[in-house]
Order: sequence, then C-alpha cells, then structure tokens
Amino acid sequence: MEEEKVIQLLRHYRHNLMNHLQIIHGYASMGKTDKVMQKLNHFMAYLEEERKLVNLHVPAFALYLLQFESLHTNFRLTYHIDSENNDLQPVDELLVKRCDQMMEKIEMLTDEMALYELNVRLYDLSFKEIQLEFTVKDCLQEIQSKNENQEIAIYKEGNDLKCTVSVICE
Repeated sequence: MEEEKVIQLLRHYRHNLMNHLQIIHGYASMGKTDKVMQKLNHFMAYLEEERKLVNLHVPAFALYLLQFESLHTNFRLTYHIDSENNDLQPVDELLVKRCDQMMEKIEMLTDEMALYELNVRLYDLSFKEIQLEFTVKDCLQEIQSKNENQEIAIYKEGNDLKCTVSVICE
C-alpha cells in the first residue's frame, strides 16, 4: 500500500476514533454516566469486532471494511465476524471481489442521495465454507427476483435488502 493511502486510512481511522471519544466526553461533561457507559460498551464491542477481523489474516478484506465508508459515502457500515476460522488468507482477494460485486448490485438498487445503514456479517456455514451477508436496513426499493449471477443471492426480508454469497475456503 502506498504511503499516501496509509496516511489517508489512518486519518479516517483517527477521525472516527475522535468522534467516538468526543461523544463520550460530551456525555461525561453533562454527568450522564449511563450514556457514557452505553457509548463505551458500544465502542468496546466495535473494537472487539475489529480484533476478530484482523485475526482472520485477510489484510485486503480487512482494509476493504476499514476504508468502506470513504469509498461508499452514503452507507454507514457495521460488521460482525462470526467465524471460528482464523486463517482465511487463501480467500482474501476473493472476499474483496465478492464484496465489490455485492456492493455493485446494492448500489444499483439504492438511491445514491439517500443514507443507508449496512450490516456486513461473515460467518461459518461449515468447516470449509463461509458466508458473506450484506443487509441494507430499511431499504424500501423493490427488487426483481431475477439474478443473473447465481453465486450471489439478493432478496428482501421485511424492509431490509439482503445480499449473500458463499465462499469455499481451501
């Protein structure tokens, strides 16, 4: 990764960290300890997910998620890692490719002027297979059931848009 890109990523990461700390500081200065604890717990859960992501040994995928909001400005990302597999290095680039494919489809189905909450979940289907699941919360767009790419499933679940793909780990 080029030095300028590293600095840009660190700048973005620091900006997010400062936002969290400023909110906590604001609640602390108002004496709202219940809100301070709530925000601290939320931030600690975020850092725990980040630890699980980094421990998967998928640097390209980790960077994709860590810089996601700077690439997709109308999405606010949360992610959850529910995999016991601690070495997905062989499928690192494939994970990024599948993420790009899913985001391409999601962006075609969403309004670029609207702000969306996107949840990404990576979990085990079996010992050698993982699932990537993208959920766009409260996406009111209608979708066609036609899927030209059989590897990626796109469907509605209530008001949410879901996009999933399985990846074989070998």
